Amino acid sequence: MDMQIAVVENVAHVKLRGRLDTHGVDDIETKLTASVVPSGKNTVVVLSDVSFIASMALRMFLSISKALRRHNAKMVLFAPQPQAKEVFESAHLSSVVLIVDTEADALALIS
Repeated sequence: MDMQIAVVENVAHVKLRGRLDTHGVDDIETKLTASVVPSGKNTVVVLSDVSFIASMALRMFLSISKALRRHNAKMVLFAPQPQAKEVFESAHLSSVVLIVDTEADALALIS
């Protein structure tokens, strides 16, 4: 799992590439959490290069999203591949983890 984080205008832009399976989540969870939660940064995460999402990834996104809300910040995921989008939809997490199609939509939701 590859992760790149850039902060632009106090918004963390996260790009993930690979598989969010057990190993992928283990590779990024601590760094991602530490990069956005303590500072309460609004965060957008691009999923277009994520080929697989396991339940551990859902838990990770749910946990980070809830932690950010305690800091009055939001996390929005965008551009998931069809299989990944289906995983999120079937888990019915849309009330906690926001998922949209484009980066513009993601940025609009955190403004």
